[in-house]
Amino acid sequence: MTAPRLGFVGLGYITVNAHLPPLAALADKGRVTLQAFCDMDGETAGSQARTFGANAVYTDHREMFEREDLDGVYICIPPTLHSDAELIAAEKGIPVMVEKPQTLDIAQAVRFSEAIRKSGVPSQVGFMSRYYASAAFMRDRVSERTPRHALVQLLYSGGHIRYWTSRFELCGGSFVENTIHMVDLLRFFLGDITEVSAFYFWRKPGEGPDPINLPHVYDVNYRFESGVVASVTTSRVLTNVNASRREVLVVCDDSLMEWSGEKVVENGETVFESPGADNPFASQAREFVHAIRSGDASGLRNGYPQALNSLAAVLGANASAAEGGALIRLDDFVAGADGRRDRIPSDTGVAPDGSGNGGGVDG
Repeated sequence: MTAPRLGFVGLGYITVNAHLPPLAALADKGRVTLQAFCDMDGETAGSQARTFGANAVYTDHREMFEREDLDGVYICIPPTLHSDAELIAAEKGIPVMVEKPQTLDIAQAVRFSEAIRKSGVPSQVGFMSRYYASAAFMRDRVSERTPRHALVQLLYSGGHIRYWTSRFELCGGSFVENTIHMVDLLRFFLGDITEVSAFYFWRKPGEGPDPINLPHVYDVNYRFESGVVASVTTSRVLTNVNASRREVLVVCDDSLMEWSGEKVVENGETVFESPGADNPFASQAREFVHAIRSGDASGLRNGYPQALNSLAAVLGANASAAEGGALIRLDDFVAGADGRRDRIPSDTGVAPDGSGNGGGVDG
């Protein structure tokens, strides 16, 4: 097979800084061709095309799909901007890589998932943490134990990075936009999630730096198919200090396991350390390209239909928090596909459009 021709929809931070560097290295070896770059900002698309040597530039993804003969496509856009790129790719039989969160609309995600599943094309979602060498070791180690409980604690420091990731109505909140990585990683270790209940501590208008309108704290509980339960907490309280923490723990019978990208610690002893050159984005890119070239998608760890459970788990947390901590069964949530993804608790002072001008729930 000739080098697969890749198209890109969205040339923002994650594409330029995470996905394209390892793909450019593969292109230098003749393993892929960076064929077409598409971004609504034509100057951005053109500039990055010159930097990475892409052959064509577009501002309309439909035109790109119509004019280019692509073997694979990366869709890396904010979650509220998804329209039909996934559907077009599936219809044309083009393997697809979609950044997380896949969308804020569970009904839209179900439509995309079904189209991709029916097409049979290789697919993956950008949960790159599964590609850490330490993640594979942790999964295998847990499979040899009897897990009972998992804990994730993410305490963030610093202000906003990009406007859309600072606005609840545009990113779904930090739990959806960022913590979804760790929720998906727990699924990699422990299997699918069946139920969720959540409470959020919402910031009032004027609290914290503009333009952030996100909750201070997300406190979420999960139950897995196996019966394992998990507690996942994300905090954005430490805005003005240089302090942060990330912990991922799995508690098994007689075993306390701690995961990080660099190592796995069990009962206080380091049992695995990752190689220094461990780059999960590069591993993810290699597996995607291999799936395109060979037609063998068995090495992909996060296909779009399989990743639907991770998206439902975080959007379901939002739905639970909006309903005062109500228990949400994810099968029902996905089957109902009722669009509850941007409901906001009525006592926050945040309008459904995120403007901070009202308190109603967007039903």
